[in-house]
Amino acid sequence: MSRTHSLPMDATVDLASTDATVLVVDDDEALADTYALWLREHVDVHVAYSGSDALDVLAAEPVDVVLLDRRMPSMSGDAVLAEMRSRGHDQRVSMVTAVEPTLDVVEMAFDDYLVKPVGRDPLESTVESLLALAEHEPAFREHFSLQSKLAVLQAGPEYRAQDDPEDLDALRERVATARERALGSLDDVRCDDHVDGTGCVTDIG
Repeated sequence: MSRTHSLPMDATVDLASTDATVLVVDDDEALADTYALWLREHVDVHVAYSGSDALDVLAAEPVDVVLLDRRMPSMSGDAVLAEMRSRGHDQRVSMVTAVEPTLDVVEMAFDDYLVKPVGRDPLESTVESLLALAEHEPAFREHFSLQSKLAVLQAGPEYRAQDDPEDLDALRERVATARERALGSLDDVRCDDHVDGTGCVTDIG
C-alpha cells in the first residue's frame, strides 16, 4: 500500500541514472537483504538489521533515503525515526512495515508509508519519489508527507469501510492548508508550449 498522490509532473528521478544511497533497516535479515538486492541494481545500499546499527550507519555514511521497519526488537522504528530527527538527520524516510497505521502516525516525521508485503516495483517507485521529493521546498515535503498519511489511513482497516470518516477531518484540513503552502513555494512549475504558447501545468496530487 503506497501513496495515491503524486509529485509535480516533471519531478521524476530515474534510479538508473542517480548516485543516491539508500539505507534499508529491518530486523528480518532475509527481507532486508531482498530489498537491498532489488535496489542495488540502481543505487548504493546499506543494510542495518537493528535500530542501533541504523543510527551508526547514518552517523558514518552519507544516506539519501531510509526505508525503515517499525516493529523491531530493542529499538523500534518509531524510536529510530525520533532519534534520527533529534540528531539532525534530515533524510527522506518511508516506513516499510507490517504495522497498520493509526492516527498516531500523523505527527511522526516520515514522508511515506508502505504496508508489507511490498513488491519490487512499489519499493523502487517509493525510492524514486523520495529522491525527487528531496529537491523540493519544505512546504512541498510537508504536503507530500501529510497526503501520504491521509492516503494510507483511509486505505487501512480502521477507515476503509467508512464513506467519510470524521476522525480524519482535521488531517484533511491540514492537507489542504499544506497544499496551498506547497503551491505557493513550488519553484519548478513548467510551462508547456501549447498552440497558443501559454499554459503552465502543476500537479501535486
